[in-house]
Amino acid sequence: MEVQERKLEANRLSLRSLAWQGFSASALVTIASWGVGWFPRNQLSPLARTGFFIEFRTDAIGVISCIVLMALGIVWLTRCWILARPWVQTAGEITGRQLARILAMWSAPLMLSFPILSRDVYSYLAQGRMLHADKSPYAEGISALPGWFDGGSDGLWAQSPSPYGPFFLVMARIIFFASNGIPEVGVGLLRIIAALGVWGCYHFTAKLAQKMGQSADWANWAIVGNPLFLLTMIGGVHNDALMIAGVFSAFAYAYDRRPIAATMALAIAVSVKPIVLLALPFIGLILLGKNPTMRQRWKIWAKVAAMSLTWLLLIGAVTNLWFGWLLAMFTAGDAAFPYAPVGLIGWLVSNLAGALGGDISLVNSIVVGIFQVIALIIIARLALAKDISNPVRLAAWALSAAVLLAPIIQPWYILWLMALFAISHRVSWGSEKLMIHVSSVILVAVFVDQLSIEQWHSAWIMKSLAGVLALGLFIGLFTADRKTRHVLRGPKA
Repeated sequence: MEVQERKLEANRLSLRSLAWQGFSASALVTIASWGVGWFPRNQLSPLARTGFFIEFRTDAIGVISCIVLMALGIVWLTRCWILARPWVQTAGEITGRQLARILAMWSAPLMLSFPILSRDVYSYLAQGRMLHADKSPYAEGISALPGWFDGGSDGLWAQSPSPYGPFFLVMARIIFFASNGIPEVGVGLLRIIAALGVWGCYHFTAKLAQKMGQSADWANWAIVGNPLFLLTMIGGVHNDALMIAGVFSAFAYAYDRRPIAATMALAIAVSVKPIVLLALPFIGLILLGKNPTMRQRWKIWAKVAAMSLTWLLLIGAVTNLWFGWLLAMFTAGDAAFPYAPVGLIGWLVSNLAGALGGDISLVNSIVVGIFQVIALIIIARLALAKDISNPVRLAAWALSAAVLLAPIIQPWYILWLMALFAISHRVSWGSEKLMIHVSSVILVAVFVDQLSIEQWHSAWIMKSLAGVLALGLFIGLFTADRKTRHVLRGPKA
């Protein structure tokens, strides 16, 4: 036993070293984002006319250097995350405050980056702009207003309704107004909101983990410390952290037998991303306790549904957006990604029907609708399951069905599922390693896919270089780095 402990200490980085190495890795990512992150195009952008940043993006050497720096930073940050694992193995090795300080240092440089791994933040501002112009983002795409493309949004959202809830859209409107249309200011304000969401995730992950008999530090390492989470939520300025914090707080309040607070928290999460409305039945199961009758289930479901409806009605009235998000939930097929399994099936079937003279749009809607019905059937069966000893686990499977059978799957959607599965049950070491490797694969994929390469460079050459480099670095990390290999052998190694 003493030999094992000495071996562990010899391979363990100090907390100070972990903090500063993670900070340095994020700093590399931030510097690299100035050359290959999503750059504002708006005429109001002061940076779009700044020669310093333009040099990074117009010169091939500058772009290649930024690709190398970002790949190094992503892999280095992942190494820091893996090497932090021994510190959360047993209680008392690290305090919640120490872990929070480390994650704050890993995140700090990202506050100054251009958006990376996604450019959805520009669509947030575009939808806030629509709302400010008295147009409903649920009824029209962002192309309803001129100049949307120069705002930096992905053309995916040109004709698609907003998938976000009214609470978040109103925040986007306020931020658009406060920024006076200057993209850098808007992105900065939204990033502050995203960082608050990450802090909320950290707080409620710890709280919910304690309710479920889990190690709060391990849960926060697995969920919030994940580089995919930090780089997506803060670097990519995503609103998912707000949503996850809302869902986790709803579950925690439900375990405290506080139905009003639980339903209010879930309503706020729904008002950020409506899909988490599917967690409502499982909130009711937590409130019920063990072995309820079917009559008790329906009674509590009616109660939590009424309370949630009240909160959503209040939010809808205050924002004047009411329940427009309900229809938007079922029109996601308009923005389907072909690499989502259902999106791919819909695309293939509808194009085959089109070749035979059928209505492509109608056939695609029918295919998507069939899979949505299948997802609802799975969710209903989970809610009616006999064993309700772990409602959060059931909610994880329910959201998995909703996400995996949807026509659009963004890589960061996997974070929701990882978070719910990790918080609902202390997973095996094999599952932890799977989580590490899946996160790394997704990081490589989004890093390559979401590089912003100017039109005068060959995008496929630059992205091929990025893919080979990132993949090679990750393979080297997992096979050649002694400290990483030691941790990945498992806690008993």
